[in-house]
Amino acid sequence: MRCTIYNGHPKYRLSGLRSLAKSLECYVPIHYDALSVAFLTEPDLCSLHKRFLRDPSPTDVITFPADPEDPEQVGEICISVDEALKYAELSSLADELTLYLVHGWLHLAHYTDQSEQEQWQMRQMEQRALGFLNQQAVKRVRVQRIYHR
Repeated sequence: MRCTIYNGHPKYRLSGLRSLAKSLECYVPIHYDALSVAFLTEPDLCSLHKRFLRDPSPTDVITFPADPEDPEQVGEICISVDEALKYAELSSLADELTLYLVHGWLHLAHYTDQSEQEQWQMRQMEQRALGFLNQQAVKRVRVQRIYHR
């Protein structure tokens, strides 16, 4: 699977995504030819949230499944780095971004979290996937702060 990474956040350099995607594909196959992962600022993700889901509020992850008619089968995961920063106090930014990537991946694998039962199942799958990544010794998303002069 081809994996395109877009880092749209000016303060952080992110890496390690391709190995994470490869490992997740082994654990929860999504059967896409290509995957796009975009790390965005909160305003950028809010704009997408409003445009496609008619909700302007901040969110952590938005997933766009592949079009079944598209021969390229491209899925997209858009992640808010700023939203992850809000919750990173409980863990680390790298752990939070990895969790968001796993969450988006599960949506591409047709898991949903609309009802309480689905949310519980999603959380269970997130923990299992993170456990699998740990067993495989796959590194989390690597985060490097960029300092501007």
